[in-house]
Amino acid sequence: MNLVKVAPHELKIGTPLPFAVYSATGKLLLTRGYCVRSESQRDRILTAGGFRDDAAPADRIEAPIPAPANLLISTAKHDASARESASPVTSIAGTLPKVIDAMQLSIVGHTHAPLQTDYVGSIAGQALLLTATTGHELFEPGVEVECKALRGRKVYMFRSTVIGRSELPVRLVYLAQPDIVRTHIVRKHVRVSTELAGRLIRNDCIAAGFDVTVVNVSLGGVALSATDVIVNVGEHFKLSLRLRADGKLHAVVLNCIARSLRHVDGAVLVGVEFSNRTPDITALLRAHLFEMATGSGAD
Repeated sequence: MNLVKVAPHELKIGTPLPFAVYSATGKLLLTRGYCVRSESQRDRILTAGGFRDDAAPADRIEAPIPAPANLLISTAKHDASARESASPVTSIAGTLPKVIDAMQLSIVGHTHAPLQTDYVGSIAGQALLLTATTGHELFEPGVEVECKALRGRKVYMFRSTVIGRSELPVRLVYLAQPDIVRTHIVRKHVRVSTELAGRLIRNDCIAAGFDVTVVNVSLGGVALSATDVIVNVGEHFKLSLRLRADGKLHAVVLNCIARSLRHVDGAVLVGVEFSNRTPDITALLRAHLFEMATGSGAD
């Protein structure tokens, strides 16, 4: 079997694959007939890599194949014109994704600094629901806000109006559903959510390590959750992980740099960049990401 790289145009959203997808070593990852159900899933698959048999038939399978229940279904529109979807920087979509990593609001005409909020969800076609740790009293009905939401590689930007606010049983702010949402790609690599136990080893304290949790991973880095500030921005350290790929657990030690710190719900989130990767580590990360993105990993 002669394996060739899967091209982006061969992964059509909602269309069953006319070929099986394999890892670089020939392991079957996706069966023929598998459906890619969202843009974000397609991006993760392409980032993680995938191969097909060069002799595989190119004709499409007409019968739809149900998607696994654990796949994230994007609410983004996929019927944009070819000119819009070809833009590498900014495009326009009609809705937000169902899951948002972080959200920031600025009150139009107000000198207050941008406010960090947590996205709770939405009432289809009516409102977005969020909570504000600080500045809740500023979100009075009728106030206009500029919003930026981060998900994966993209920032979603839109303007909205506060249409309501509640105090009990929890503080909530209701924003009008935006008509226009602009997107901008800000990250080089797609990030895949996960929950991996890791060990952070500081270069100035090699004998001791700190338990951390990896909450998302990409080819370029990870996000760590820790109970306290254990590294500073710009500090170099090592991260020990066990990555699952090709049906096995692989112990790896990665050289890292802390790029950002923020406090969320009593924990410290650390944005981490890999300072260097060997070809073997890169291949292992690709295989791990691919299996996570497609649900094809062994138990």
